[in-house]
Amino acid sequence: MKKLSLTISGNKYEITLEEDFADFVIKDLEESGISFARDNNPSNLLKAYLKIAKKSNSYEDEIELLIAVSYTHLTLP
Repeated sequence: MKKLSLTISGNKYEITLEEDFADFVIKDLEESGISFARDNNPSNLLKAYLKIAKKSNSYEDEIELLIAVSYTHLTLP
């Protein structure tokens, strides 16, 4: 387990995550402009969330397409 500290508008939040997931969260948030070393603006956190949500939605679309293509290949003679 790994403990992360994030400050938003002067309020410090600490969370504990599994090691691999924590590394993923740190990388993804830092790529979105979120800092674990300084105070963060809520609008930046919202932008980071929306970026992750968009990425997740894109993955879901890709999975559905792969399932549809696989199903089409299975049902053809």
